[in-house]
Parts: sequence; structure tokens; C-alpha cells
Amino acid sequence: MYPVRTCVGCRQRGDRADLIRIINSQGFLKIDTQKSHPGRGSWLHSSSKCLGIAVERSAFGRALKAKMDHEQIEELANFIEQAEKMLKN
Repeated sequence: MYPVRTCVGCRQRGDRADLIRIINSQGFLKIDTQKSHPGRGSWLHSSSKCLGIAVERSAFGRALKAKMDHEQIEELANFIEQAEKMLKN
């Protein structure tokens, strides 16, 4: 059985392997590609829809006690867009 996590966007549960882990690193949101950094993390599906919902609801601010600026949103959106392309191929 695989560990289950909840997406901060759509609030649906999913396997840890299928979600992206976002961490608060010294006040900046970063993608934890190894899913192993210590501390609090939030989980998100590799979907621009889930990212949009999470940003609209300020889910990262609540989950990680951090504010998200436009650069961080764009960086995360680009990462998710690349992940979506890889899944389609």
C-alpha cells in the first residue's frame, strides 16, 4: 500500500508518488523533487487546474505559513506544464 496525501488544490486524495511536494524554504516556496526535505510540505496534483484552485484559495499560505508571489506561481505553473506534457507523451 502506498502512502496517500491530499492535494491542496482539489482536496482529492492521491498516492504520494502521483503528487508534487511543495515546501517552504526560508520564506520561498520550492518544489521538493526528491520529496525528502525535512519540515512541512503541501501536496499538489500535476495539474494546472489544481494549481489554479490552490492559488485562488490561498492554500499554500495556510498549509505552509508562507506568502506566494507571482514569480513563484509562474515557476510552479511552468513545472506543472512540463509534467503534464511528459504525462501525455
